[in-house]
Amino acid sequence: MNIKTIIQNIKHRFNPPTELQDEVVLRFFKLLEQIREEDMPCDKMYSQLDEFVEHEVKSKEAAKIMPLIQEHIDMCQGCCDEYEALLTVLENTKENK
Repeated sequence: MNIKTIIQNIKHRFNPPTELQDEVVLRFFKLLEQIREEDMPCDKMYSQLDEFVEHEVKSKEAAKIMPLIQEHIDMCQGCCDEYEALLTVLENTKENK
């Protein structure tokens, strides 16, 4: 290693580059997705989806009552589809009564 490289390394430690590379950002987002999926896996979400939708139909405050379910639905398209289908069925059932 020459002196110029050593100085540049020291400089980057104290003044890191302000712009992140796209590759770094993408890896960070993938890591966040994995963490979110581990927080609320689909099978656990499905076991609580009925309760969540019932709260949504009754009071529209399901996201406040069960925030992890809402976060999972926001991030997982398959679970979001299940939520919307169940919500539609319950809302139509409520209207027909």
